[in-house]
Amino acid sequence: MMKQFWALLLVLCLLISLAACTANKGDDTETFATDIGNSEVQKNDYQISEDVPEGSVIDGVMTYIDGADAVLTKTVASWLDTCVLYEVNIRQYTEEGTFAAFEEHLDRLQSMGVNTLWLMPIHPISETGRKGTLGSYYAVSDYKGVNPEFGTIEDFQHLVDKAHGMGMRVILDWVANHTGWDNAWITEHDDWYEHDNSGNIRSPYDWTDTAQLDYENYEMRAEMIQSMQYWVEEIGVDGFRCDHAIGVPANFWNAAVYQLKSVNSEIMMLAESSAAQPLTEYAFDSCYNDMLYGQALMTKGGVAVSDIKDGMKVHQNYRGSSFPMNYLDNHDKNSYEGSIVGRFGDTYEPLLALSFLSPGIPLIYTSNEEGYDHEIEFFEKDTVQWDDQPKYAELITALSKLKTGNSALASTNRSITFVEPSNSKLFVFTRSDGENTVIYAANLGKEAIRNVTFDLGVGTARCVLRAAGGEVDTTETDMTEKDFCNRDYEPYEFYVLTV
Repeated sequence: MMKQFWALLLVLCLLISLAACTANKGDDTETFATDIGNSEVQKNDYQISEDVPEGSVIDGVMTYIDGADAVLTKTVASWLDTCVLYEVNIRQYTEEGTFAAFEEHLDRLQSMGVNTLWLMPIHPISETGRKGTLGSYYAVSDYKGVNPEFGTIEDFQHLVDKAHGMGMRVILDWVANHTGWDNAWITEHDDWYEHDNSGNIRSPYDWTDTAQLDYENYEMRAEMIQSMQYWVEEIGVDGFRCDHAIGVPANFWNAAVYQLKSVNSEIMMLAESSAAQPLTEYAFDSCYNDMLYGQALMTKGGVAVSDIKDGMKVHQNYRGSSFPMNYLDNHDKNSYEGSIVGRFGDTYEPLLALSFLSPGIPLIYTSNEEGYDHEIEFFEKDTVQWDDQPKYAELITALSKLKTGNSALASTNRSITFVEPSNSKLFVFTRSDGENTVIYAANLGKEAIRNVTFDLGVGTARCVLRAAGGEVDTTETDMTEKDFCNRDYEPYEFYVLTV
């Protein structure tokens, strides 16, 4: 058996050498090398990483690829340039809390310009160690199953198909760092988990309803990747929002994305993490813009608007064409830090516009269009109380139209220019791609700003959106620069213009 192994290894080395010689002949193309998996030896030149224990290489999860492979090229799906992302809390969205009941809201969401749905984890929730009555979505008991609270796998497939038929994308929330205590892996593969000094499987942090996975185990990595691949290949989801992405080794995400993009090169990968170069070098298209969130939060207290600029510039940790995900709310912020109304108050409208117009993509969380002044329960049933006409739907619709229709706001366009008005309390910036320009001018404070001026050198622009005091005006009006520069701005009033 050992002789066969060494013979096979020798043949493999010869193949690598031959392929390398062929690839290097007259080819000056720079190649990308990383720990990324692939099982097809004939398709790619690779060698087994030296730090992988013998017998633990499953489906090529840990390989070192160094060659011309199209899947290894860092790419961002073209549809992400116009992505308007909406996080769906299925449990709390309707009284029924099911996929079928949520489907009834698709038309309304589409009319607001939402084109991408992020569904919080849809998997069965472990009962052992469960928090509260219903437990956390993030204590997964079966990566290939569906929470019976929400319906069946057929119901979920119907939701995905209906969304796709409407031109919408669907991404799943994926929890790779840990599982629930009822997950079959606990009993079948104890060695797939980390253990404490007493030999017991440990929990991460204070998340006592979950068990920490061990990413030194490559069999577990392979099974995790195969589970992700199932949802892309068999169900047709369009990507993943990856929970606590920074807690999982970047080379795992690289391996996973290599396999997933071998199935569908147009998937979306969003990391729950501030931008980190190892994450965006290959695997992830987008990361959380935590800096912008923190700075936006402080505007309610009257912090100088100049501080917000740093969070709007695309950090060098966004590699390639990756970009920030700009948010004012999500399930964590809402449940543990207060409602969006409580956190932002009157600054919500101009900051919501800011999240759409800054480089990157915007996020809307369940009930943000409502201006829901309530902290939604995390472990219990707590249905959102919807109005027939959500308060901020008109504003979101106008912002979505801008995001999806103006090339200056493409997610991968990093251009932003800050303008210095005569009164520093007015916040002004422009975005441009050489063909189109978008201008944002806002009073983010509680005091009116009188007779403020600034110089853009654009001559005439078209005002496409004005909001003040809860009133939204989308009447398109041509204005000279003098008209929109030399004027008064009421508290929290803002303008958006295009050139």
